[in-house]
Amino acid sequence: MRRSLRDLASRALWKVGPTRPARMARDRLTVATFHRVLPERYRREYAYPGLVVTPEELEGFLGFFARHYAVDTLAGALARWNESRSADRPLLAVTFDDGQADNFVYARPVVEKAGLRATFFIPAAHVEEGAALWHDRLGFAVRSAVERQPARVAELAPELADPAVARDPKRAARALADTAKSLAPAEREGLIARAEEMAGAAEPPAWDGMMDWEQLRTLAAAGHEIGSHSLSHPILPQCSEPEIEHEVAGSKALLEERLQVEVESFCYPNGDYDARVVEAVRAAGYRQAVTTTGGPNRRGTPRFELGRCDMVAENCSGRDGRLSEPRLAWRLSGFYPGSR
Repeated sequence: MRRSLRDLASRALWKVGPTRPARMARDRLTVATFHRVLPERYRREYAYPGLVVTPEELEGFLGFFARHYAVDTLAGALARWNESRSADRPLLAVTFDDGQADNFVYARPVVEKAGLRATFFIPAAHVEEGAALWHDRLGFAVRSAVERQPARVAELAPELADPAVARDPKRAARALADTAKSLAPAEREGLIARAEEMAGAAEPPAWDGMMDWEQLRTLAAAGHEIGSHSLSHPILPQCSEPEIEHEVAGSKALLEERLQVEVESFCYPNGDYDARVVEAVRAAGYRQAVTTTGGPNRRGTPRFELGRCDMVAENCSGRDGRLSEPRLAWRLSGFYPGSR
């Protein structure tokens, strides 16, 4: 029923015109967010399928963008937006978060086939060490723990007291990830360690992993922008000021040293920031930063608090499961629930 109502609402808005990009996004800067790009068989294995689009879905998204927007990297689109009060088509930047290998293997060919360029936000220490992000460690551990020791999984957190949640790897992982975000860094690491101990020696799937420096150099050489997603993807407002400075300035320095490119864009991990974090980003020499606040950016939006539109395939699909232009246009507009 909810999907049907949203289909009807999006089609009405599309027909009348307020969500059409030429009207809705005129003189605004829209930033689209993607995370993982995986074939459907791998998405079914992943603990957080809402963070995944398939290569085919990505192709559909990019096709819509190319038809209705002037598409660029974040730095490129923002520079063009600042240079002119008007443009032939509204501006849109394509961004990918987290720096995982699937961005190179599956996203890059689709982006380049479309003749577009994107910004890739990289947690630099994870590339340097080849280590999985904390939420992925948790997700893979919970999946194995549910399979190996289902009776013990509820010991990890009160949120898993419901047997229906505890027996479902994806629901359990999402519940624990939400809990983990509210914990202090040491407590979060302790939770992950307990889940990994319960999972035993289970290895992450072969398709998982981070991009390496050579892959990032290839992206940069092809004209894509490399931005910073901090060093270790912490929730920055939970950190001390020296830790924030280390994460923000250290990631810029490491990326620039390894890639020999200027890094001018920053992405707040999990979208969380406060005045201390914004000031650290500014002081480190970045020119702009993005949040997870939904909707297009209007003139006057602070350049270190740019909003983005998260591209969730399910939210942009019709009842037939296929990408819906009216639903996607609604998602990108300021009319979508949760947009500012």
